[in-house]
Amino acid sequence: MRKLTKQEIGAIAILFVAGLWAYWKYLYNPIKGEIARLEQDLSEKQSKLETTRQAAQELEVLEAEFKVIEMEAKEMEKKLPKSKDLPKLIRDITRTLEKHKITVQNFTPSKESPKTYFSEIPISLQVSGNYHNLANFLADIGQYERVINTYDVNLTPKAATKESPDTIAVSLKLVTYMGR
Repeated sequence: MRKLTKQEIGAIAILFVAGLWAYWKYLYNPIKGEIARLEQDLSEKQSKLETTRQAAQELEVLEAEFKVIEMEAKEMEKKLPKSKDLPKLIRDITRTLEKHKITVQNFTPSKESPKTYFSEIPISLQVSGNYHNLANFLADIGQYERVINTYDVNLTPKAATKESPDTIAVSLKLVTYMGR
């Protein structure tokens, strides 16, 4: 094999450097830029995925809380209905009065009184019976699903007779509520 001349070695060196420069300029640098862009893209998408996963977990928690609140709202609607349904309420109170052997002298539902978030529906009662039956009646009224409060209770002693074993006369006001 023959020895290369200095010019040939110089030409080979120039070609080698030119090849390295072309490789760097047209292959390595664009690929390196593409890799950097893809890595940044991947990082952004991973971040977005993590955010989405956290939101999905929060959504599950919020959905569970929503179901609980929905059930509580249904329970509250039983206690504070949106309809008056006065005939059913009157029947229920009358049955409870009869159950406890309380005699009704006067049962007067009054006009609805609107408030900010609800309306009050007062009912005036004048009844007679014995003390324990009245206490049991009031306890039963307090156990209704619908909220009923008792106000202005006036107890007056009464002498029991053969015709009427009642020992007290009572006037009171029951107030129930209706949601808006």
